[in-house]
Amino acid sequence: MNDEIESRLAALGTSGAEVDERFIRGSGKGGQKINKTSSCVWLRHRPTGVEARCQQERSQAANRALAWNDLCEKLRERQRKAAADQEREREK
Repeated sequence: MNDEIESRLAALGTSGAEVDERFIRGSGKGGQKINKTSSCVWLRHRPTGVEARCQQERSQAANRALAWNDLCEKLRERQRKAAADQEREREK
């Protein structure tokens, strides 16, 4: 995991240690290549249960970067939604 992702996670109040990362075989079109390599990346943030999975590219490294970015975006969206819900509750 690179420094940019670490800083994004720190800004969200979490760390990479709270994330399970697995490399699994993909599914769908791709023939022999997809059946032999574990290029699909699956991430799960344990405390919240938020998951991200990426199989867009043939490269595991590229899929890993995309999955981490997707996970950060999902966590950020979850925080925004929670903040909006708290604000609505305060107004009631």
